Amino acid sequence: MKCIFCKCDSSNSKSVEHIIPESLGNKSHTLPKGIVCDSCNNYFATKIEKNLLESGYFKSLRYRNYVANKKGVVPMETAIIAHPEGGKIEVEVNGNILEAVIPSKRVYDLVSSGSVKRLYIPIYQTPEPDSIIMSRFLAKVALEALAQRVSILDDWNEELVTNDSLNPLRSWARFGEGSKMWHYHIRRIYDENHPFTDANRKYQILHEYDFILINRETFFLCAIFGMEYAINMGGDSVENYLEWLRKNRGISPLQMTHDEKVSHNQSNQ
Repeated sequence: MKCIFCKCDSSNSKSVEHIIPESLGNKSHTLPKGIVCDSCNNYFATKIEKNLLESGYFKSLRYRNYVANKKGVVPMETAIIAHPEGGKIEVEVNGNILEAVIPSKRVYDLVSSGSVKRLYIPIYQTPEPDSIIMSRFLAKVALEALAQRVSILDDWNEELVTNDSLNPLRSWARFGEGSKMWHYHIRRIYDENHPFTDANRKYQILHEYDFILINRETFFLCAIFGMEYAINMGGDSVENYLEWLRKNRGISPLQMTHDEKVSHNQSNQ
């Protein structure tokens, strides 16, 4: 077994890789030990995913949707006290109670005396655009989702590792090399807490992903809490995906039926 990123022997690796981080609610989409080596697994966790999850949008997203990390902790959010002497404080959810961490006696006295009437918690509606961390994260997720898809085939590991057409995306994800910016497309396709219904059961989609072939280019589509991200696995342009959206009334491939996807992919081969 070789790591799909660094191509080193990973037979003795002990880490299970989460395609989407656990801190975004993923418990089931994982790769067995060895598909991603321990070194690459640790790198993505500490250098890519940690920075992404601590960014303003994702921190706010996890806070307002009560998404705990693997230790069961919902992230704290920065709030602003509506008082000239107030400033910023940290707030967290504890069950049905909103708790605040008061940074000083001065701020505590303002709150306890009733001088503070309002507390503002900012809500980040969209992620930061053109983020290198987001782009490298999507490249990482795309390659891992591909490994998950083809792992049912014989000799899949050798074929994936030796596929030179994936080397630029591999290098961008793991080392940030080969491109100043690997562009991606982002838009909202449904509300982050949209209730879906199936057989009289309501549920929320935290994340979903799939692939689509457009003019011989493979695009990876990933929706996280209703925000769709699209990345070209063969190059840093998303023009073919934008053209596809224009021709298909802006409908996301993630919202197409299985038969519609098969028909579309066959027509573009």
